[in-house]
Amino acid sequence: MNITNRPEVSGLLACLYSGVAVLIAAIAGIIVYLRFPTLQTGEILGLVVLATVEAIMISILTSIYRTKYILDDRELVLRASWFIGGSKNIPLKAIKSVERTLIPFGVRLFGASFYGGYYYLPSVGRTFMIITNFRDGVLIRAEHQNYVITPKNPENFIETIQKTLTQA
Repeated sequence: MNITNRPEVSGLLACLYSGVAVLIAAIAGIIVYLRFPTLQTGEILGLVVLATVEAIMISILTSIYRTKYILDDRELVLRASWFIGGSKNIPLKAIKSVERTLIPFGVRLFGASFYGGYYYLPSVGRTFMIITNFRDGVLIRAEHQNYVITPKNPENFIETIQKTLTQA
């Protein structure tokens, strides 16, 4: 058995990243232009900074759409960008519980904002989060780590994991 779940990406999240990309690029371009108003070096440097910032923001936006959760007989694999901490493999034997949750607010410890990373959640503790929308949260409590993910059809996803756990 190998089941792949691609989460639904929130239009709000995609627009937010696109808007931030445009804003950062504009600010970077203005700063470089003001620093080097008449030199060609400033224009070239501005374009390099602009291209670099845009490449990073587009990479993050693209990686949100490539997020997926893969369940097989032995483990649950959370495929995510290295921008937020990379993919995680959770052995099924290590999973204690899987439950529906609201997307909680917490203190970000590491990762790209809004998309995910390591967070400290007051009610859960240190948690790795992958957030592609703000409504489909699933909390996975495992032996050494907690995870919050946003699979498409969370109720079906939870049910599939629980069936797999009872069969293992």
